[in-house]
Amino acid sequence: MEGLNVPSELICIDDHSDEQYTVINRELSKWGRYVELEENIGRARIRNLFLRYAQYDYLLFLDCDSIVGEGFLSKYIDAIQHEPIKGVFCGGRVYDSKSDDREHHLRYVYGVRCESHNARQRCKHPYRSFMTNNFVVHRRVMEAIPFDERISRYGHEDTLFGYRLQQEGVPIRHMDNPVVNGDVEGNDEFLRKTTDGVKSLAEIYRWLGGEKEFVEQVSLLRFYSHIRRLRIDGAMLSVFKILRPVMKKRLLSGRGEGMYLFAFYKLGVMLECLQDDCPC
Repeated sequence: MEGLNVPSELICIDDHSDEQYTVINRELSKWGRYVELEENIGRARIRNLFLRYAQYDYLLFLDCDSIVGEGFLSKYIDAIQHEPIKGVFCGGRVYDSKSDDREHHLRYVYGVRCESHNARQRCKHPYRSFMTNNFVVHRRVMEAIPFDERISRYGHEDTLFGYRLQQEGVPIRHMDNPVVNGDVEGNDEFLRKTTDGVKSLAEIYRWLGGEKEFVEQVSLLRFYSHIRRLRIDGAMLSVFKILRPVMKKRLLSGRGEGMYLFAFYKLGVMLECLQDDCPC
């Protein structure tokens, strides 16, 4: 790659985007390998697919809305050369305050409060802090611990991957090498994606049979488990169903931060998903 004294490659796999985006993405073939899929295969499976095309030992994964700063690649390369762990390097993410307005306020505040942590903060819970938007992984790790392809809807493939890394004792090094989230979703889209993410998490919880170690990794599951022990889950679900329209309206309004309200909304969706008669 230009300016860096290391062999490298650029790979883009288009996961069956709409035609307006594939036209743009095809331009990437001028700078690297471009692959266009005939059907959407999902966030977990497509990450595993990169192993088929990658020829080097370390893979850098970035979300398409990531904005990188000066020296971004150099920091990762220096880390790999000075500490060549066969594991994972996580750079983190930040948000531009210019993205904060009423239409995007929910996503912005959640991102700043819950995702924009420096390396020192993330190192307190290294596996719990793993995110897929900006990370480098050794190919042997991906070959041994692929992303779980049963996850078909949006969300929490990174949560399960981080848990598997912990189970296998794969080292994670958190770094201060963040990308800027350059496309903050509107309140409505973010709430919809959050709901899908909670449903995905409920599926994983069921697959794992409620493993205690996994529950400890996820704050939402810890709280869910706590209210189940107190046997107040039925009452809380009833309250959620009554208040849901009001809560949704408030969250979509962009007024105030609403993180406690947002947390209760997610809990309500989780309770709904994990009812005995609900396939979610």
